[in-house]
Formats: sequence, structure tokens, C-alpha cells
Amino acid sequence: RLLPLLNCGVLAVRIAAAGAVYELGFCSRARREIGECGCVSALVRMLDGKAIEEKEAAAKALSTLVICPSNRKIFRKEEKGIVGTVQLLDPLIKNLDKKWPIAVLAALVHSKKCRKQMVAAGACLHLPKLVESDVEGAKKLLDGLGRGKLWGVFARP
Repeated sequence: RLLPLLNCGVLAVRIAAAGAVYELGFCSRARREIGECGCVSALVRMLDGKAIEEKEAAAKALSTLVICPSNRKIFRKEEKGIVGTVQLLDPLIKNLDKKWPIAVLAALVHSKKCRKQMVAAGACLHLPKLVESDVEGAKKLLDGLGRGKLWGVFARP
């Protein structure tokens, strides 16, 4: 019943539906079922919305859904998933809680392909600024992105 609401033309309805997805994702079975019904794709489309509230609600809902491995697989297949989430890290976007997009990306950082997409989308440009402003999880995500490089091993103390 949530999928038609996530695709609804009314902004407030989409935001409320994304909030419901976040609240319903409290157990692994519910997260898997929500992902299987196609909500991940609808939430990725919401990341491209105009309103900041819509983007934040979508990132918040995705942060709970990508905990489930099957939903991570669906999210990775989405063309604009990682790119749209990385764009939310931009410090120029005000009034957006950055911990939600960071949580989404942190769940995907273990995949080499996803790390490459994050770096290509510009995550390494935004994350140092977020680390300076003490955003929750930013330092761990930045360390995870640098892990794939051979020379990064020698730079660590």
C-alpha cells in the first residue's frame, strides 16, 4: 500500500509515506518485504526531488532499508541511487541532516564497485568538510572510501 503513496503527485503525501517506510523498517523481515515490493526504486526517485524535506525523508527511509542485503542489491542496480545520495552530502545544501545519506553510503562502502561510484560522484570532495563539522559517520565513511588504495596503507600511522 505504500508504493502508490511514494509515487503520488502530492509532496506531503510522499514525505509522509517515506516516514512510514522508515518507521516500518524496524525488523529485518519488514525491511526485506518493503524492498521487494519496489519501494527502494521509488525512494531513489525521491532523492531527485526539488524539496529538501522530500530528499531527507527518502534518505532517512533508505538508511533503514539498505541494512538488508537484498535491498542493497536493488539500490546498487538503481542508476541514480549512489549519485543522488552523494549529491546530498554537498555542504551547500542547508537544512538537510547529513547523517542519513552518510548512513546509506556507509552500508554500501564494502562493495568495490560502489566505492568507485561514490568517488566518481564526488564523495571525497564533500566528506572532509563534513568531517570538520563533526557529522555522525562521516569520518568512518571517508576512511572506508580510502581503503581500496594500496598507498593508503603506508600513510596510516
